[in-house]
Amino acid sequence: MKNLFILIAFTGLFSSAAGQNTKPGQSSKPPKLSVSWGGYAQGNMNAEEFKKIVDSAISVKDEKGSKYPITRFRINYIFLSTYKDSESQMVKSVQDLRVFDFYDTPSLTEVWRASIRDNAKKGDTILINNIIVKLKNGKKTMAPEFKAGLQ
Repeated sequence: MKNLFILIAFTGLFSSAAGQNTKPGQSSKPPKLSVSWGGYAQGNMNAEEFKKIVDSAISVKDEKGSKYPITRFRINYIFLSTYKDSESQMVKSVQDLRVFDFYDTPSLTEVWRASIRDNAKKGDTILINNIIVKLKNGKKTMAPEFKAGLQ
């Protein structure tokens, strides 16, 4: 019985000490992040406007305006592609997708930028997701996705 009492006392002591990992005034809650590209938040935008911002860096900021470095992101470029059906000889459309992961950069490569500038048109969708940023304390967290429909 005495051993049980000692075990309970030590368990309570260690669990209360373990709950005090954060320093006073330091929040353990991750910051609320927002993503923009070329100054645009997600939503619909004109295809010509989009062609102008494709050279810009993706930016992740918190509610105080502090910027966070991007360690990786994925771009998903969804567009309508046409082809001629060999059996019916009719031109058909299909939704197509290009996906690529970028590491240690907030920008697209020149090949991707050129391809999007040359091909972006009304009806296309750009989705940037799996955005990982490095927090001030060195830990990494996922930022929300950025999605734009081209009009």
